[in-house]
Amino acid sequence: MADILYMELGFPVLLVNPRMVEVRGERVPDVNLHVLQEAVFALLVVKPCRLTGAEVRFIRKHLRMRQADLASTLNMANHSVVSQWESREDDPAGMDYNTEVLLRVWMAAKIGQADNLLELLEQKLKNLSAADAREPLHVAMDHAE
Repeated sequence: MADILYMELGFPVLLVNPRMVEVRGERVPDVNLHVLQEAVFALLVVKPCRLTGAEVRFIRKHLRMRQADLASTLNMANHSVVSQWESREDDPAGMDYNTEVLLRVWMAAKIGQADNLLELLEQKLKNLSAADAREPLHVAMDHAE
């Protein structure tokens, strides 16, 4: 079974071993978009490198927030800073390191991972690298063909 590079979320996500279906004569991955978005959101919390602008946009939209809402949550002066991050598209968003850690801790709490915050801070969010920010997230699909 081949892995599929999925671009429909605004940034590359590698679907590992997805079930395929035929639609209008073309084989496409059988994706439950809600489940995929939830999995991607959780993976972005622990992604070992800096978030890209497109990923910040995904996070904000996934949480159904306006730029001003996210700016307020992160104690930013106004929405223009969020707009700047998002405009970086496939490059690292350029947010302050501590702001990114705060964002990820807040995301973890949103998905019920508050019990793991200490591990997140002490291990997974130390020394986030900008080098691999463009690497696609790998999402293991539950379905094998």
